[in-house]
Amino acid sequence: MSTDFYELLEVARDASPEQIKRAYRKLARELHPDKNPGNKEAEERFKQVSRAYEVLSDAESRARYDQFGEAGISGNGAGAGDPFAGGFGDIINAFFGGGSPFGASSAPAGPPRGQDLEVVVDVPFEEAVFGSEREVRVRTAVRCDECDGSGAARGTSVQTCPTCSGS
Repeated sequence: MSTDFYELLEVARDASPEQIKRAYRKLARELHPDKNPGNKEAEERFKQVSRAYEVLSDAESRARYDQFGEAGISGNGAGAGDPFAGGFGDIINAFFGGGSPFGASSAPAGPPRGQDLEVVVDVPFEEAVFGSEREVRVRTAVRCDECDGSGAARGTSVQTCPTCSGS
């Protein structure tokens, strides 16, 4: 069963990012598990509303969702099977930390080493929807054994030009 993210957030399809954020905050406050302890229905709806906000608050994800529906965004974030497979902790973290609509980010400065690499891979729509595996080779810079990255020959030192000071 497919769920319309705009209906979940109770906003129009042409809603502004600010309207989407306001609607999400209102619903998140009403449905939050701390406010509804033991209410599985409210918890499930909270998860759905959080997922809808996650998609609709990001311009790129929203455009894919508008064009392809949930098929256009499955595999983005939590995984292709269950959109909530990331766990309830991820939702709480998104709610109160890192990129939260309420501010207060506790995210570390910068991405972990290697996560800032970006590779563009063309994938047919069917593979994107149903999943596939591909081997991707990424060229990375390796420090030279001869100069240890300084650019100077072994046994010498790097010197700045006295005339131009390296400019």
